[in-house]
Amino acid sequence: MNFTFFCFMISVICYLVSALFLRSFNNSLSTQCQELETKISTLETQNEAVAVEVNTLNSKDRVSSIAEEDGLSLNQDNIVTITKQGDSGD
Repeated sequence: MNFTFFCFMISVICYLVSALFLRSFNNSLSTQCQELETKISTLETQNEAVAVEVNTLNSKDRVSSIAEEDGLSLNQDNIVTITKQGDSGD
C-alpha cells in the first residue's frame, strides 16, 4: 500500500509540474504572438505610408514640374504607347 501511495504521489507531482510548465510555455508563446502581430501591424502601416509617398513622387504633375525646372519640355511626337499582346486597349 505504501508503494501504491508513493506512485500516486509521484504521478500527481509529475502532473502538476507538467501542467505548470505547459501553462508557462503557453503564456510565453502568447506573448511572442502578440509581439509579432504588433510588429506586423507597424510594418503594414509603414508600407502603406511608403506606397503613398511613392505615388506622390511618381505623379505626372511632379515629374512635369521637375522637367520644366530643368528646361525640358514634353514632345508628343516622342511618346510611344506599349500594350500587352492580345490587349485590345479598351
